[in-house]
Amino acid sequence: MVPTKIALDRYIYEDIYPAFKAATDEKEKTARINRSFLNFLAARSLLLTGCDPLMTADIGSGPCDTVIKYLTGVYFSGGFTIRATDFIPDYTDPLGGMALRNLAAAQTSGTLKLAGFSVKAGNAFGGNLLDLLSSPDDSVEPRRSFRLVFVSHLLYHAEAASDVDCLIADIAGNLLTNDGIAILYHVANAAQTFQEFRARFGSNSSERSTSDTGAVTIDDPPAEIARACRRLELPFYEAPFTTDLRFRPLGVDEWTSFKAPLTYDALAERNPGAYEDLKKLYFVVQRPPLEFASDVSATGLSRFMDEIRPVIEANRGVLPLAERIQVFSTTDMSACLREAIAEALPLAVRHVIE
Repeated sequence: MVPTKIALDRYIYEDIYPAFKAATDEKEKTARINRSFLNFLAARSLLLTGCDPLMTADIGSGPCDTVIKYLTGVYFSGGFTIRATDFIPDYTDPLGGMALRNLAAAQTSGTLKLAGFSVKAGNAFGGNLLDLLSSPDDSVEPRRSFRLVFVSHLLYHAEAASDVDCLIADIAGNLLTNDGIAILYHVANAAQTFQEFRARFGSNSSERSTSDTGAVTIDDPPAEIARACRRLELPFYEAPFTTDLRFRPLGVDEWTSFKAPLTYDALAERNPGAYEDLKKLYFVVQRPPLEFASDVSATGLSRFMDEIRPVIEANRGVLPLAERIQVFSTTDMSACLREAIAEALPLAVRHVIE
């Protein structure tokens, strides 16, 4: 079967991302960390308490498959009400978007105990999260009614550090209950890892208008999140862990072809597996192939392939991702929850990684 072809004159996220998703253990590890962390709090009668469904927000939700993974296996008899928002209308379309379909399937199958859910399209950095996370069924605005907020791999696409500040302040000031928490997952900029290559070669180029994905302008989201929480004086916790992006064995012919976009169609016919690996590399940079190849500077296609190849080979076919789980709450967070999170977060990561 010939794989979905890469557009040469533009970057199309939906054609590229599935190759990354199929070859990384990121979703599996983050879901297990999340489950372990929340169940630790539940066992201590914190956060997941009472009989009412837990109001849960998913910001930058994509098709909502991630939030379903994050909550599957979390022990809470009250169940959940999920409010989700994403910038891409294909995910959030009210008449058949992937997010609504996935949430409905999880509810019907019993994967999650869902009391209700809604999805809206919009810009999460615009300071209007209450509107984006409201439902027509709400009798009053859901201000400070969310005990759990997820932000997963969104902040790469903030236009500036001020957007990060706006999002964090919006969550803390308008969404979270007194003892509610926000859980964020992003990749840090560490040497010889995924995000370092994205920061150096990524899509904040002059041709980014030919991408259907917002420019990657925040080089180190975890650092910006930590800075914003310090500025706002919010309780803040984080723990590092590593995930893998796996590649097949690649030879000289494949790496040579990767540098020449006009050979990509032939590569797809000749070696579909290597073609999927090529898509993973384009997910790193999120740039159109022809534009990338025309860049003969230190940020161009040829230099990128020359520098990332030895890292993948030294790691036996793996490009590491330096991940962070980060948690923050409101300034009036209780002391017992602060202490439990400080204990639970490293334990959850250690339990999964070891």
